[in-house]
Amino acid sequence: MIESFLVYGQWVILILSILSLYLVSSVNHETRLNGYILTGVSRFSGALIFIFVDLFAFVIANLIQTYIAFNGYYKNKKHK
Repeated sequence: MIESFLVYGQWVILILSILSLYLVSSVNHETRLNGYILTGVSRFSGALIFIFVDLFAFVIANLIQTYIAFNGYYKNKKHK
């Protein structure tokens, strides 16, 4: 079961990551905010995947990126 989660989960996370990059690069403020949320979700999901394969440096990197994404969301939400 873990193997199938890793095999299919990595592709779902890749699609979420590409979509979040597309949304964050938007000039529309609301779309960019949605991109920050999706970036945080996809990075956190990536951290979960890396926990299962014992790549703890990547877990830490993904958690840092998750924090940066949600922090960017809250900073940009205040400026609205």
